[in-house]
Amino acid sequence: MRIVMFAGIFAAFTFTADAQEASGNSEVGRVYAREVCSPCHAVSDEQATQRMIAIGPDFQTIANTPGMTATALRAFLQTPHPKMPNLILTPEQSADVIAFLLSLRDRRQPKTKP
Repeated sequence: MRIVMFAGIFAAFTFTADAQEASGNSEVGRVYAREVCSPCHAVSDEQATQRMIAIGPDFQTIANTPGMTATALRAFLQTPHPKMPNLILTPEQSADVIAFLLSLRDRRQPKTKP
């Protein structure tokens, strides 16, 4: 009986997570990323070709990183990192940026290190 209850809770959690993944507006996320993230990350292919110094990975590489999911991105955006400014995104901003990042998937493969 406990296994059935656990499976039901897990299924509900998974459904909620999937619904949250689709809740962002990728166009709003693109605009936000161009304004806030572009000093350190190439947000578009055009920016990637124009960069002289790469501080953070480009968004295309992030999107195509194996195992990159909305949940992984959400956790990353909510955790402070030494090289990143301490951004405080609203849940809506976070969902929009995540939707934008995930919309970039599979347009090109990330560069692999030799």
